[in-house]
Amino acid sequence: MKTRQFILVLLVTLSVGKLKSQDIPPPNPGLVINIVSGYSIEFVFDEIDEYIYGIGNAGQSTFIRIGAITDWKLQFKADQVMFYGTSNPSNTMELNNVGVVVVSLGTNLDDGTNIVNNAKTAPIALESNDITLLTKGTLSNKGYGIENTFTLNWEMGTMNGNMNSVRMLDQDLAADTYTLNIILTLSEY
Repeated sequence: MKTRQFILVLLVTLSVGKLKSQDIPPPNPGLVINIVSGYSIEFVFDEIDEYIYGIGNAGQSTFIRIGAITDWKLQFKADQVMFYGTSNPSNTMELNNVGVVVVSLGTNLDDGTNIVNNAKTAPIALESNDITLLTKGTLSNKGYGIENTFTLNWEMGTMNGNMNSVRMLDQDLAADTYTLNIILTLSEY
């Protein structure tokens, strides 16, 4: 009796398109967000472990600085309600497969003193509605780049935080390239 092993390897390239930012009301010289690096984030699933455990912070990050003369909040959202396949738009994937953890590198403390960081310890899943990542703490969060510097570490399929709790392997995703824009919105608190 011969034993046959079949290994199904699906190549799915999942990517997040360009990050866009806006200040409200534009242009507002009192509130400025500067995306220093990480305009485009891409996750390539080419190994079975990546389907099982997802891809955590493997260099997929966005580095930003916020300049503000008033207290502020930072929100994010997707520009559509689902990921749609590039090759076949009928291929879809839920937004909550993507999440972000925010690491504060500035001198404004993100322990609730200057900044409340809602994505400090666990990723917050992407949605099509505005989700607050960072907001004012008990003291002011005013400041410029040295005070308000952050790294947004993106994850996909890790099932951490409030992300999709179903493994990507079990979601019946079609092999395709999935893209969308993520909008960062900086506004007065």
